[in-house]
Amino acid sequence: MERRCVLNSWSKEEVRAVIRYEWARGVSGTEIHKRLVEVYGPGVMSKQMVRRWYRTFSDGRQQMEDIPRAGRTRMATTDANVGKVDDMIRANRRITIDEVAEELGISHERAQNIIHDILRYRKVSARWVPRQLTSTHQEQRMAVSLERLVRYHEDGNDFPFRIVTGMKLLFASEEISKADISSEADVGAIMSVYC
Repeated sequence: MERRCVLNSWSKEEVRAVIRYEWARGVSGTEIHKRLVEVYGPGVMSKQMVRRWYRTFSDGRQQMEDIPRAGRTRMATTDANVGKVDDMIRANRRITIDEVAEELGISHERAQNIIHDILRYRKVSARWVPRQLTSTHQEQRMAVSLERLVRYHEDGNDFPFRIVTGMKLLFASEEISKADISSEADVGAIMSVYC
């Protein structure tokens, strides 16, 4: 009778406990790995890692938990910091990773991890934007698209020519040419006067 993968989820400690139990019964490391794969599936643990734990238990280790390592504990990627980073980005979409890191007192790498991997933001035109549209954004885009489609059916092929941007309207009404505007500041000044 062929056994199939029975358990889809497990903890490291659980698998190590099984290895320790089978080691105590005198089963070889290769056979332990074969049994683990039968029950937990092929992604449970590599054969080399099973053999390493087998040797570790043979050397007298009793506990199955990881031994604490030297160095700094990971305290930067907390729910509080993730929330603060999200609030900072929503307040200023042009904030840089270095500014976030400095404000929270965390490393550049931790700030980048929170922004890209946890919050799933990406830069577009020097602004942070979510990678996924929210349902509200999707509904807004759908409404605008349907409005444009209705206008296209009403106006026909002339529809694109009836869209007037603010600058075209300004140029047409005041006869200001693009050559008269030398910088973005000039555009802002003109817009504030005429709008």
